[in-house]
Amino acid sequence: MNETEQALRQALNQDRLCHIDMIDSLDRGFAQILLQEPEGLLTYDAACQKYGLTAKSPAFVEKALALCQPERTLVCHQDWLLAEAAEQLNLERMDFYHGVYDLPEPPPQRGPEPDIRPLDPGWLDQVSPHYYNDSNRAYLSRIMAKGELFGALSDGELAGFIGCHEEGTYGILEVLPSFRRRGVGYALERHIIGWLLEQGRRPYCQIAVDNKASISLQNRLGLRLSQKPVYWLFPQD
Repeated sequence: MNETEQALRQALNQDRLCHIDMIDSLDRGFAQILLQEPEGLLTYDAACQKYGLTAKSPAFVEKALALCQPERTLVCHQDWLLAEAAEQLNLERMDFYHGVYDLPEPPPQRGPEPDIRPLDPGWLDQVSPHYYNDSNRAYLSRIMAKGELFGALSDGELAGFIGCHEEGTYGILEVLPSFRRRGVGYALERHIIGWLLEQGRRPYCQIAVDNKASISLQNRLGLRLSQKPVYWLFPQD
């Protein structure tokens, strides 16, 4: 690793939990560095058309935003640059905490668990209506085809599911209403954490800042949460 790369990693690791998404995408070779200066970093993941931006000065933000194409997602790591980014790129905002699992072994089992297995695209019609009102069928199908969507089955019936997002986080967690409060969500997340560890990958997720139930679940599983949010800016419909 050369001096420039060392300086880059040192800067990101100063607030590692906040920047875990950028660290992970660089480590896995998914992110291209578009602009790097002492005052900030702009990356781009072409596979999921997502920019990552962290900055220390308005001057760097101005240069970075000039490189961002419209109709792309931008993930910002400081709140002070949000207004300019959203206005220039016509984007809508959602706020998330990062949850990072840093232990070498998966979380402990808590009671009996359902049968958890990969779901192939043949399960799409059962899964899709429970994920964003059936609006992400193509997205789910791609994840299923890669073997990265897992279902919890109870007597052969789908009780819930979880998967890996294309940018590297895990999520897509949904427990069907009749199976809630039975530990299915904990079992699914425990399973995918273990699977990611077996793959040599870094288990981390994103939690909406107002999702108190999910925050509580991540705490029970042993994840470390970022103290401040990251800000996803999406193209407007």
